[in-house]
Formats: sequence, C-alpha cells, structure tokens
Amino acid sequence: TRAHSMGLFSYGGRLVTSSPVMDINIQYDRKTWGFQLFKAMDLRDSRTPINFCLAAFNKNFHIGKKITVTPSVGVILEEYESIADHGSDAAVILTTAYKMNRHFTLEHSTLAGNLVLEPNMRDWVNRLRLLYSFGHLDVTLMGWHNNRCFDDIGYFTYGSSVFYSRAKLSPGLSINAGITGLVMAFTSNEAVLPPSNGVFLTLAVVVDQKTPFN
Repeated sequence: TRAHSMGLFSYGGRLVTSSPVMDINIQYDRKTWGFQLFKAMDLRDSRTPINFCLAAFNKNFHIGKKITVTPSVGVILEEYESIADHGSDAAVILTTAYKMNRHFTLEHSTLAGNLVLEPNMRDWVNRLRLLYSFGHLDVTLMGWHNNRCFDDIGYFTYGSSVFYSRAKLSPGLSINAGITGLVMAFTSNEAVLPPSNGVFLTLAVVVDQKTPFN
C-alpha cells in the first residue's frame, strides 16, 4: 500500500492529478506464473484518470542468467463512477529486464491498451528504466515515449526517483519512502495533453506473506 502526494501513471509516464493518491498492489507469485491486482484512487476527486484498476496474469521467461522477459495479459478498468466505465478494456504489458550486475538493472516495458472493446482509444507507450539498488538505497532513471502508431497524440517524459527502501519493521513488514520528479519534455497536442511536470513524495508499506509474522 502506497500514499503519494500526486498521481502518476507508472507505465504511462504522466502526472494526472495534483491531489493526494493512494494505491494498493497485490502480487501473487508461483514458480511458473503470477498475478497482479493494482488499484489506485484519488483521495479528493473520484473523476480524475488516476481512479483505475489493473488486473493481469504474467509469466517469466529466463534467457540465460541475466535476461528475464515477462509478458502480462489482463484488463485496465477506468473507474470514475463504477467498477468499469467507458474506456475499460484488455491490455498487454511486455517487460524485458537485463541484470547488468548485482546493483544495476536495465528494464524496458511496453504497454498496449484498449485492444478489444475500444479500438478507437488504442494506445502504445514504451518505458525505459535504469535501476540502481544498494542496501536500502534505490535510485531509478526513467523515460517514457507514447508513440503515434494508433493516434496523432504522442509525448516524451523523463524523470528520476530516490528511495530509502526495505526498512524492516518486522520479519514480514517493511516500509519505503522516496521522492520522484518528472518532466514532460514534449507533447504533440498541448490542448488535449498539456505538459505535466512535478515532484511528489511516496510512502509505502510492504507486506511479504512468504515470511511469517512474529
């Protein structure tokens, strides 16, 4: 569970609300497959785009010891007024991670949404991240590109985050805290998609059920 001072689309790379946001991320992992349920909500306004839900199944494919390819298939539900408003549809996420060494990981993700029910709203966003982890410190450099393959609207966003992570409160409970900054360097249509820049804070509580509580 996380609390943010502003609302960010993690796969999309856009700040979509200046209100405080809370989200819940549940991940269930098996040896051959996994499932993710993600729900985000605006704490002030239920009609901003950050009010959505993602549910997806995934599977990891290992190529050697350094490369992991993870396709995910599921749905993204727009939730302004109900559990599945207009714009809710199937989505595919493909993530490729290259573990450079024990501290650095290079990761590319591509998200394609509105694949079945709302093809007129179809979109395609690529995200590139360089992740550095050492002890409790996590530093990430990020960039997003929304291309114009399906529509005439595109943008490029870049940013970075610094987190103090994995601070143990008990064997199965930890907290993370950090700061993230984003800049939308380019947008093809400022009237439809105005530039959104900002800095926000995050506080997260992580429960790991693989480790029993005392």
